Amino acid sequence: MRHFTVRPKHAMEFAGFVGKAKDFKALFPEKNASEPYQHTTYSALDIRKAKLKLSGYDPEALNINSGLPPIINCRMSKGGVGKTTICGGIASALAMQGYKTLMLDGDPQASLTGLFGINWASENIIHIGDLLKKYGLKEKYDIESSVFPLYEGNMLDLIASDISLSNIDSWLMGVTNREFTFKKFFEANVEFFSKYDVLVIDSAPSTNLLTNAFMCASKKLLAVVWLDGQSLKAMQVLASNVNELNEAFHSNDFYLDVHIVANGYHPSYSTCKDALSTLVSSYGDKLNDNIIPHASSFMRQIELFKESESGTVLEREPNSTAARSIIDLSKSLIKEYNLKMNGHLII
Repeated sequence: MRHFTVRPKHAMEFAGFVGKAKDFKALFPEKNASEPYQHTTYSALDIRKAKLKLSGYDPEALNINSGLPPIINCRMSKGGVGKTTICGGIASALAMQGYKTLMLDGDPQASLTGLFGINWASENIIHIGDLLKKYGLKEKYDIESSVFPLYEGNMLDLIASDISLSNIDSWLMGVTNREFTFKKFFEANVEFFSKYDVLVIDSAPSTNLLTNAFMCASKKLLAVVWLDGQSLKAMQVLASNVNELNEAFHSNDFYLDVHIVANGYHPSYSTCKDALSTLVSSYGDKLNDNIIPHASSFMRQIELFKESESGTVLEREPNSTAARSIIDLSKSLIKEYNLKMNGHLII
């Protein structure tokens, strides 16, 4: 469990509170007695309770969503685009804005797992491949046992990954209607998944049976494009892959859309400007308004010698420009994916 809290300035922003810090703290009578004003910090669970209370809902009475949560599937057809940074960053930011968030590491490289300080080589990992296979073979499985709780109150949880996830494709080869295996698994476990407001997937860069299964369970991909020529070509490959799936399964009422995040912008690099211009001209209506900057803060997320201290830029440098860009991106995705708290649209 990670003990991540934010100061009043961020907490009030995340809760949508307009007023004075002392009035915000009044929403938490238990803190008034235990913490002096200058030392008060707020967890994701605190912010969720405040947000629901401010919207007129009883936070204690709302425990389960009425259905499956939206899926934000972070995807790109090549590595090195900052996909895991965006995935982990928005998941952390969404949780801190009060949305119960489940992350799923769908990449055998386990970069998302490592970003949150989990050593996949020493931990007992039950990854999504293990769960899918047991589900497909009608064997007993326990999703709860695969979950790493990261923030208090299951505000941010993770189904981790390790290198053995790469073996799942050999099993999927023999599965009938394999493209919809994860969708069926998702729907069959509605009681578990409905505890969350959003599922965020970090998909592998390779196009394989598992990444296709994730895409066929999604309604809209979040494509992360680094601002260079190779990534633009990879975006074309991904768009072609999406079109193929839409054509192949249109009779099943399947349609997959794409929403694009431009990453790594540096105003001094002409290649960045040219790449961004190309994205705007080619995918303007699908491009997020928030452009993620090329920032050294992102490079400091991973601790090489103290892996357990690794974390998202919001956790490590919450006042940085990089963190600000992730916060703004996450806010836009709340609207883009129509996220709700336990079935209620919170403005």
